[in-house]
Amino acid sequence: MEQQKLSVKQENAIDMLVTGAIDSEVAKAVGVNRVTVTRWRLYNPAFEAELNCRRKAVWGASVDRLRTLLPRALDALEEELGGRHRLRAAVSVLQLAGLDRSGPKKSALDEYMIGSTDAGTIIDAKARSRREHRDPLDALLDDRPVTEFERQAAMVELEREVQES
Repeated sequence: MEQQKLSVKQENAIDMLVTGAIDSEVAKAVGVNRVTVTRWRLYNPAFEAELNCRRKAVWGASVDRLRTLLPRALDALEEELGGRHRLRAAVSVLQLAGLDRSGPKKSALDEYMIGSTDAGTIIDAKARSRREHRDPLDALLDDRPVTEFERQAAMVELEREVQES
């Protein structure tokens, strides 16, 4: 699947979104309507993929910093096994580092809460979500490849959502 080229405004919008700016701030800075920025984020797979790629890079730096805290957290955990003061903080750091697998998402920390960085994968996910299944378990077990017809239908739906928003 051919990757769509982003405009300079879209590239600048991504730069701002990654730093935590909200849609209205981004829109004002790049000279578009707030709804345009929202549409880019929600309905433009190429924009979403690039935003996710940049978020992953920023998150990676944070993950590296978090990992440097692990030895100290383990030391605190070891010291406080019988105490109560620093144990909660130490356990929290370990949970953030991905060593706790009790949460709902069991992925690597550097991929936590960040979507795909590939527009084609985003479109395929949209196409899979459109499939009808009798049971939610069927959706989880459905590993059929996405057809070109399903991709086109997903793109038409994305375009329709852009028009309606």
